Amino acid sequence: MSNLKKKLPKWAAVLLGKNKGYKGGGGGVGAGSKASTELVTLDSEITREQQKSFSSAWKPVWYTGWHTGVLACATSVVVVLLINIGLTIYAATNPKYKMEGGIGTLYSGSCDKSKTIGLWLHLGINALSTLLLSGSNYTQQCLAAPTRSEIDAAHERRRWMDIGVPSIRNLFRIKLERTLLWAAIGITSIPLHLLYNSAVYNSLAANEILITFVTSNHFEPGAYSNTTGEDSALRYFSHNQTTGKEYGDLGYQTDIQDIQLFGRMLKGYNPDARSYEDLAPSQCTTFYNADFLLNRRNLFLITNYTFDDPYNNTFLYMAFTQGAVLQSSWMCRFSKGIPSRCKSNEVTSRVESGLPWLVDVGVGEIVEVKRCKSERVAGRCKVQFSLGIMIAVICCNLVKACCMVMAVVRSREPTLVTLGDAVDSFLRIPDQTTMGICFADRRFIEKEWMRGSRARPRQWKQKGVQRWWSSVSKTRWITCNFFCLIAIIVTGVLLGSGIVQDRKYMSTDIKSLWTRGFGNVNGVSVVSIYFRNITQAILLANLPQTILSFLYLTYNSLFTCMLAGHEWSFFSREHRALRVTSPRPGQRSTYWLQIPYTYAIPLMTLSALLHWLASQSMFLAKVEMYDPFGRPKPARTSITTVGYSCIAVIFGLTLGILALLAAAAMGHKKFAAETAIVGNCSAAISAACHALEAEPEGIISKKVRWGDVEIVPNLRVRHLTFSSEEAVRKPVFGEVYAGVA
Repeated sequence: MSNLKKKLPKWAAVLLGKNKGYKGGGGGVGAGSKASTELVTLDSEITREQQKSFSSAWKPVWYTGWHTGVLACATSVVVVLLINIGLTIYAATNPKYKMEGGIGTLYSGSCDKSKTIGLWLHLGINALSTLLLSGSNYTQQCLAAPTRSEIDAAHERRRWMDIGVPSIRNLFRIKLERTLLWAAIGITSIPLHLLYNSAVYNSLAANEILITFVTSNHFEPGAYSNTTGEDSALRYFSHNQTTGKEYGDLGYQTDIQDIQLFGRMLKGYNPDARSYEDLAPSQCTTFYNADFLLNRRNLFLITNYTFDDPYNNTFLYMAFTQGAVLQSSWMCRFSKGIPSRCKSNEVTSRVESGLPWLVDVGVGEIVEVKRCKSERVAGRCKVQFSLGIMIAVICCNLVKACCMVMAVVRSREPTLVTLGDAVDSFLRIPDQTTMGICFADRRFIEKEWMRGSRARPRQWKQKGVQRWWSSVSKTRWITCNFFCLIAIIVTGVLLGSGIVQDRKYMSTDIKSLWTRGFGNVNGVSVVSIYFRNITQAILLANLPQTILSFLYLTYNSLFTCMLAGHEWSFFSREHRALRVTSPRPGQRSTYWLQIPYTYAIPLMTLSALLHWLASQSMFLAKVEMYDPFGRPKPARTSITTVGYSCIAVIFGLTLGILALLAAAAMGHKKFAAETAIVGNCSAAISAACHALEAEPEGIISKKVRWGDVEIVPNLRVRHLTFSSEEAVRKPVFGEVYAGVA
């Protein structure tokens, strides 16, 4: 650093006011281009010296500061990329996963185990996704941070830039290369939101069922006098849906064992078959009160009805139910006639309370079900993955990794990422365009400085300590609250519509909604939209994830601005060391940008919880159908749609409202001391950093405090700035202040 000092005495003298010929450029507002050229040259010289120096006080810029954080982010993204590539290649090339049409089956069997495997896989995906998105957010904020030369160029045109917060404004004033990297990282995040969570999904296997009403003596030996009815019913319901051939026809292909077993049960010949289980009415209504039967199939209802029929005296009625909406509606035939709407859970509650289970069997008679015989079957649920989605995810992952590595390698010029970085820069090299307006806050910059008003002494009119929300611009507050309220209102409307839809077929009290659970597929809670392929359903199911991520970024920006104002206010209360990304002796290093971990961790937890609730509120519903004898049905009969869970929506909506209220409550907190509300405005920060000390290095290497320092020579007014001296007091209401010029 000694060589650097020898090169700069003349410029330093000019900038620090030692040169007698220096007039300050008219109070600092509209300073000459010559001084600006010198300042840019000085900044470039400092940058070159910093890059050459390998001392402990100032390491190479690409190895310190935010570059280290971005390098860590890039490393995590590369690790995620390798994991994605490795697992995708393994799953796509392993023959046991049966890759067909770009869809692989990771597991097929028990539905409970399938759900557990899917849960753990999605937890892993969300963990990897969190690494990608958090790394992207960190890198984007660093890329959008301005350099000192970019700030100086903006100030010359009476424009200001954001410091310490995520910024869209800065993208129009920083180097094109960094803007393109920022855009590429942001664009590749969109497919991740839309696709990553659906790369692995669960597929249910639902069984169609035959419900047979029989008399109480059906399974007793010698109960038959004629079996014509049973034979004709079996032939009708067991026909091959592809060829149209019936059971017993020449060329009929089927699972003979399953059909033969059902035929024997239908004739009462094999009542003790292992696959059939005796159930009480309450158990029966509970197991079969479902839209999709996963491990149950055909059912015999044993009634108290008897009659004398010369052709059939034990077989009453057979019903065929398809695996679609209201599969359990047959339970609602508990009075004469068949109601147009069915709430099968009400029947279940009635039977569980001890009331008789009365059923209209369709012959003009109401009978009571005394017991049941239920067929148990093995589950056929699947955990599947999409090779196409994983390829898209890997491509986005690769672009992110390349952009982050380029951000580390190519962005050599130091940027002002934190408030401490900005204060350090403006104290070392004062900004001539903001001299004479030490009292400036963000409002003054926007209302007067940007319009070319001249600097002059002004009274301090701020009385009392301001609240956190004053550090956030109205535009940012309005944007965040507007989009959050729109999302809450739309979600509430959709929730009401979903409850009305569900109420047609089932109870919608809190207990019933809770019983149906989070993210569970049923035949009622589905969107009434036709999907040509599974990709359309996936995009719609994950659309809330993208919207939620946008809302979280705007919500996060509120806290970033408020915490930046909170950090700034501490400099008005006490002497503090500057928190910078590349610390010099006497300064503090930082591992976070603007939000401390005490706030960042709860915010990340909130984001993760909302994303999980969103995934359980709206999700892909894929159901493969099997006929009553275990034969897979044609693909056109399978169900691919988007399901929803009202109880998950309620929890997500409640959490979202609480989060919005929490932001308002945090905004109501008071700053640590009375201070100028500079927010994230570079011009206001610059105006507060015109120190009176002769050597700026002596200031930034010590703890500093911002406030009223002393009377400015020749102006007979006081000055507000940073100082390492003890005689610093808070601004006085009604006192006149001006800058050093």
